[in-house]
Amino acid sequence: MAIAAVMLTIGCDTNNSTEETIDTPSTYEFSRDGESSVAYPGQTDRLKMLEEIDAYMGKGDDGELLSEQALLDMFENKDGNGGGNFSFTSDRQLKNKTFAPDLDANLFQDIFASAATASENGSNGITASNGTAGLIERENSGSTILVSANGREYGQLVEKGLMGAVFFNQIFNVYLTDDRIGPNVENEQLEEGANYTAKEHHFDEAFGYFGAPVDFSSDWPEERESEARFWADYSNGADDEFGMNDILMNAYISGRTAIVNKDQSALSEQVDILYENFELLAAATTVHYINSTLSHLDNGDLGEAFHTLSEAWAFANALKYSPQRKITLEQLEQIMETDFGENGNFWNVTNDGLNNAKSTLVNIYPELEPVQNQL
Repeated sequence: MAIAAVMLTIGCDTNNSTEETIDTPSTYEFSRDGESSVAYPGQTDRLKMLEEIDAYMGKGDDGELLSEQALLDMFENKDGNGGGNFSFTSDRQLKNKTFAPDLDANLFQDIFASAATASENGSNGITASNGTAGLIERENSGSTILVSANGREYGQLVEKGLMGAVFFNQIFNVYLTDDRIGPNVENEQLEEGANYTAKEHHFDEAFGYFGAPVDFSSDWPEERESEARFWADYSNGADDEFGMNDILMNAYISGRTAIVNKDQSALSEQVDILYENFELLAAATTVHYINSTLSHLDNGDLGEAFHTLSEAWAFANALKYSPQRKITLEQLEQIMETDFGENGNFWNVTNDGLNNAKSTLVNIYPELEPVQNQL
């Protein structure tokens, strides 16, 4: 949708700007002088990087050896092509956008090393057991997954883990902050060689990490499901219960419109909506996978249970990245390292522990209560 050109004048963002304003469009499309003013190529590259890392992790599930060095090379995008492991070239990377405390703790580096070691067992056909990493069969599909000695699926720890540590972290702790879209950020002069202001571009980058098409909406058509990537895909999964697609898209579109209109107050309102509902999405997805795990355990399907519990663990972990989170780090620690199995060991998981985790999340996020068993 073409948007009327915005007149540029010198001045700070106010709610009483005399500049020409625009109406809120129906899609995340904004233009200036007949050309798009939206760009987030770095985010698009990083989404693709994670897709290809996830595909590489799948080799371990198939009983192939994984290379720790290959994973490190993809993480830091060595030589601009992930050390030859990416199908494309880029000057971006995932590592330098990862939540700093996770980098300091070597969270993902240790997962890569552990996965590579575990894949040696997998390649030798060793079945995982309590205390032994290896392959375990997913009963519903007959396929196998590579899990750690405590039953955690490496592919989920990497994919969903980086969805939190990079994508959520960048949305929450970088691009939606006052440092990037606050009242003192440049929003008059265009960036050199570009058709956007610094403030517009920063907000676009926050949108890019969502992984949504520009016309994403509720009741998203099944034939276009693959266009919703990572967090947008999970938003689509929570759409029936919460109308999450429209909530997040409306906030993004309205927030970007507020930037064009130099309306800081309206922008702040939309940012609050994004913080609140992205956190709710992570909590709802955690409950969804807790429900799945309970069902699998009741059926005696341990491989399926470890698969969904690994996803629940990673989505619970994503909650820690929001600086405005309602849940405490202590509550997350209880859920992830005790309720999901004493001493962080999935082989110790019980229905009581899972139900305790679910109850904690529902109590903290009361929006989940009416649909807690339907998620």
